[in-house]
Amino acid sequence: MHNRSIQTKIHFWKKWLYTSGLFVSAIALTLFLSHNQSAWGQAELLKLNWLTGQKKTDVSSVDHALVTLDGYKLFVLASPSTNQKFPLEQRVQGIEDELNRIANSNFDPASLQVTANIDEQSGQPVIAIGDRYLMTVTTMDAQLQGRDPQGWANQIAIILREALTRARQERQPQFLINRGLITAGIILVMFIALRLNTYWQGRLKLQKETIKAHMEHEAPPYLDSVAVIDLQQQLTQQQKANLSDLKRRVLELGYVGVLGSGIFIVLGLFPYSRWLQTFLLSTPLQIVAIAFVTYLLIRISNLLIERFSGFLKARDFAMLKPYQRLDLRVSTVSQVLRNVTGIIWFGLGILAILSSIGFDLVPLLAGAGIIGLAISFAAQGLIKDIINGFLIILEDQYAVGDVIVIGDLGGLVESMNLRVTQIRNNEGQLITIPNSAITIVQNLSKEWARVDLSIRVAYDTNPDQALDVLRKLAQEIYQEQIWREKIIELPEVLGIDDLQHSGMLIRIWIKTQPLQQWSVAREFRRRLKLVLEQENIAIGIPQQAFLLENTFTPNPEK
Repeated sequence: MHNRSIQTKIHFWKKWLYTSGLFVSAIALTLFLSHNQSAWGQAELLKLNWLTGQKKTDVSSVDHALVTLDGYKLFVLASPSTNQKFPLEQRVQGIEDELNRIANSNFDPASLQVTANIDEQSGQPVIAIGDRYLMTVTTMDAQLQGRDPQGWANQIAIILREALTRARQERQPQFLINRGLITAGIILVMFIALRLNTYWQGRLKLQKETIKAHMEHEAPPYLDSVAVIDLQQQLTQQQKANLSDLKRRVLELGYVGVLGSGIFIVLGLFPYSRWLQTFLLSTPLQIVAIAFVTYLLIRISNLLIERFSGFLKARDFAMLKPYQRLDLRVSTVSQVLRNVTGIIWFGLGILAILSSIGFDLVPLLAGAGIIGLAISFAAQGLIKDIINGFLIILEDQYAVGDVIVIGDLGGLVESMNLRVTQIRNNEGQLITIPNSAITIVQNLSKEWARVDLSIRVAYDTNPDQALDVLRKLAQEIYQEQIWREKIIELPEVLGIDDLQHSGMLIRIWIKTQPLQQWSVAREFRRRLKLVLEQENIAIGIPQQAFLLENTFTPNPEK
């Protein structure tokens, strides 16, 4: 069965690597068939002077906008900073409309003329394509690049000639047919990869449901060493279920990655659709993608924590006693870790969304630090709760499932976190205690427990006979299998602790597994009652002596 599990895992990863290989091969094929021409739009930046690191004007005092053609970035225009950017945007839109008109026309690249001449009236360089005016290069446009206007106008003319030539080539039928074939290949590979991904997700989901049903059907009724094998199987099955869920989450991420990457690549293959790449990278979709990735990271973190918790439990499963304690502690710590990691990932997701919107995170974080300091002064009790809760978990003072006593309150720990501890008492009342209010804790179920049982027998009972009867009873209950697993050591009959008129007080100590002291004590008392009746040993009864004094004095004269 173990070999079959290993073979299944190997088969899974082979399929996954095969699918990934197909997708990577499609990308490599696209790059090969594109004849060294950029197909990704946003991935290629032309060799603009504003990217060469030369001295530039401070962009904080100017507005700037990018001119593009078929999704390619060409050059940047600038204007003085104002409350409205409409003139600059209208200027960019006019240039792009003219470039698109020329690109879609039947011009001859060999006879294409892009000139940059000085206008006699304004004294500024004017760029024209053929005999049609395109734009005027302003002094601020050139200063933004650290260039003189005429030099920057000549550079723009070269950029425009190369961009229009490339646009004409990309609109040729043969080019579009080649890109169509590449698109068909990518879609085919995507279809195969997504089908395999969906198939394996279904397999993993069915595997998890089967494991869960098997665990519920064969769950052990009680926690003792009789059920150690069953518990070990349950733990192994739980680890398998967590691993299957983790694989399924990874496959979900892979599904979205394959689908999104394929669509993004296909859009970049054609000049008519390449502008959609910019839209896909726009702010709204960035926010959706960040939210989705944050959700997946939270789920994957929870599964990894569960996986690590299962590993810790399995490592110390050789004996039931350490497993019981470790199970309680690991469950508590893993719950706190899930909450903390969830908060961390959520906070990072919020910061990423704010950054994508355009917020400057440096002053935001500085302001958050000041606000956090102010809140810390106003919420000192909350901070004390968190610190004390962390120390309680770190020092393993108690965990979920322990029975504890805090002051006058006691009960079973149902839940705990860094702020509060909730216990349920014998009457079923749920009591919530802030961790900062916990100073002294009595843990009645950590590692082992003890039954402190005392019995008072009649004063005239033979002490040796009473002690022998109790030792035989202790030996008898210890040798029975069902109680042997709950009692750690042979019950110890300590002897006679007190001697009064009401009888002899005999004390017995019974060391038990955690949370088993009450059931062991009840059974021992039941048997003790029966054996005392068989041996005719009476229970001690308080005795009182009454002395009657005769105060009547007879009269001798009568």
